[in-house]
Amino acid sequence: MIRKWLFVALFVCSCQAFALQDNTPTQDASSSHYIRDDLFIFMHTGPSRNYRILGSVEAGTPVTVLSRDNETDYTQIKDNQDRTGWVESKFVTTTMSQSEQLPIISEQLANSQAALQAASQENARLRQQLNDARQQVAQLSTETQTQAEKVTRLTAKVESADKDEMVTWFTRGGMVAGAGILLGVFLTYLPKKRNRSKEWM
Repeated sequence: MIRKWLFVALFVCSCQAFALQDNTPTQDASSSHYIRDDLFIFMHTGPSRNYRILGSVEAGTPVTVLSRDNETDYTQIKDNQDRTGWVESKFVTTTMSQSEQLPIISEQLANSQAALQAASQENARLRQQLNDARQQVAQLSTETQTQAEKVTRLTAKVESADKDEMVTWFTRGGMVAGAGILLGVFLTYLPKKRNRSKEWM
């Protein structure tokens, strides 16, 4: 009879030892775990539904994982209300909950919209600068064309003046030459005076 009781006691101690091994805490208690979205679960005092319910945990709640029971597939957690209890491991995930993702995504969206607005303003400013530059180019092109026309007119005037000056010089030269010829002809037909010394001889 004593041996039977000893065997039962030994068997119970062995079961407790195995349970302690399975319930050993994880090396690094991590808070980067969340209760899966779109549900709420009950937290128990032990790694089974047979244990008393401590309360419910809302979907998306960040929790700290303390340990896991591989036999019952339960995880010991600590929630945001500083409660410690057990929940089914399939409801614990490392994916950030939608409730926590929403403000981050909203901030990113706001930053993107602000950057887009700044880019739009910069684009509008650059377009205005481009239009101003095009107007300046058009104005300079018009001024250049006007100056080119002025240069063409002045060149034509200079060439015309050169031609007129050449004609004037040729005309004057012709008049001088004609006058010289006429003077030579006139002098040829003038009567020559006789030398008085020759008349006495």
